[in-house]
Amino acid sequence: MSIQNDTLTPAQVSALAASMLAVAHVDGVQPAEEALIRKFYSESAGAGLPAFEQIGHTHAQAGELLAAAGGDADFAEQLVLMCFMTGYADGHLSDAEREFVLGLARQASVSEARAGELLQQVKDTLIGSLAHLPDAESVAALSKSL
Repeated sequence: MSIQNDTLTPAQVSALAASMLAVAHVDGVQPAEEALIRKFYSESAGAGLPAFEQIGHTHAQAGELLAAAGGDADFAEQLVLMCFMTGYADGHLSDAEREFVLGLARQASVSEARAGELLQQVKDTLIGSLAHLPDAESVAALSKSL
């Protein structure tokens, strides 16, 4: 799963970062969530966008930034994927985070069925990243908890 950073407009980068921050704020920003958002922003931010340290408050404006960003179905799906990844960054997607991302998906015109498929894609990616570990039983147990 990859995001096409080079095809995002500055407004879309801002909306994505704000949405990811909003997901992280649902149950308290964890260091792993912040690290993921910071990495995305630093890889995506072009000239003219403020430093990451200056966008921390934008989580409260995620809805407005998303509405202003425009974008097509690909952008909407990237948004949902990245927001689910943010929720899982600390090791667990809470029910509140899941519902929040589903609300963002609705706002971005991603159906609940498609959002469910995107959630499964995130889970598959996370499980795939663990598949190389030598303790298959632990990987299997973890995959059940996702």
